[in-house]
Amino acid sequence: MKSSSSLFPVALMRAEVLSSEFIEDTYLLKPNNSPDPTAQVALSRLGYYEKNRSNRGTPIILIHGAFSNKGIWLDSHLHGAARLLLENGFDPWMLEFRGHGDSPENNVFLKNSLELYAEYDLPAIQAFVFEQTQQKAVWVGHSSGGVCIATALAGRHLIQSQIVSVALFGSQVSRYPLAIYLPFIKTISKLWLQTKKYIISSKFGPEAEPRGIGQEYIRWAGWLTRWKSTKGVSYWKALQDISLPVIAFAAKNDKGDPAKHCEKLLNGFSGIKSFHLLARNKGFSMDYTHGKMVKSEQAEQEVWPLLINWLKTLKENKQEKV
Repeated sequence: MKSSSSLFPVALMRAEVLSSEFIEDTYLLKPNNSPDPTAQVALSRLGYYEKNRSNRGTPIILIHGAFSNKGIWLDSHLHGAARLLLENGFDPWMLEFRGHGDSPENNVFLKNSLELYAEYDLPAIQAFVFEQTQQKAVWVGHSSGGVCIATALAGRHLIQSQIVSVALFGSQVSRYPLAIYLPFIKTISKLWLQTKKYIISSKFGPEAEPRGIGQEYIRWAGWLTRWKSTKGVSYWKALQDISLPVIAFAAKNDKGDPAKHCEKLLNGFSGIKSFHLLARNKGFSMDYTHGKMVKSEQAEQEVWPLLINWLKTLKENKQEKV
């Protein structure tokens, strides 16, 4: 089968007509750049069925969080952020982590981690999207998807000159349960993880996470290994050199990823920054939760328009400078 890319093997898994108005192309990328050569990731592109498909807007790469898949951006009823972004002139691409959604499990699935995704999968996504569009992209991440983007930037795995800006929704790397700091609990957690290949939690989402994600979580919670690479490099320190525009959103009713910790991650960047606390006392219709901040009717009405307007303002300001 002929590849859809000159960079590495890419198969068009599906070209699906979703309705009389929308079409979705799903690609399966096999970059062959990872320690596990069987690693593949699915990338879905939403577009209009009848419009000129070679003339699209700014690419936006959407990355889901833990226990999730691309459904958080576009549900079965064709509602969600991906559609809203498309209708506002953007070109949405939805990544699914290894073993999530349309992405198959790789041979050593249990060893997968955000650091591996950041080092190998995200650069491949960036290269492919740039090859297809010849445009800089906006990167958007929810929860650990945003952490993965920040890790890729801090690790110098993404090309900054090919990025317009970054948007983070409920993403943080500084708040962990107090119990995880207790040596006994930490040891028990590590031993428990050794017996598992999958971490399953229907409470948080439909997908299973690999053991490696849990092990990485415990490691990043350590006092001496907090958000550091496996080689000991501090991502916090490296993030200070990233000068891209970044906008961050935090949900008032998010117990797992509290607002002050989301803001702390934002403040780790050195470029233009914008922070929004999604709370009633800030003028929003409700105190948002971790999930509803990206996937809800209210979010479509009052959260995503903030991102869209911010992106348009960045573009206008850049044009004025030129």
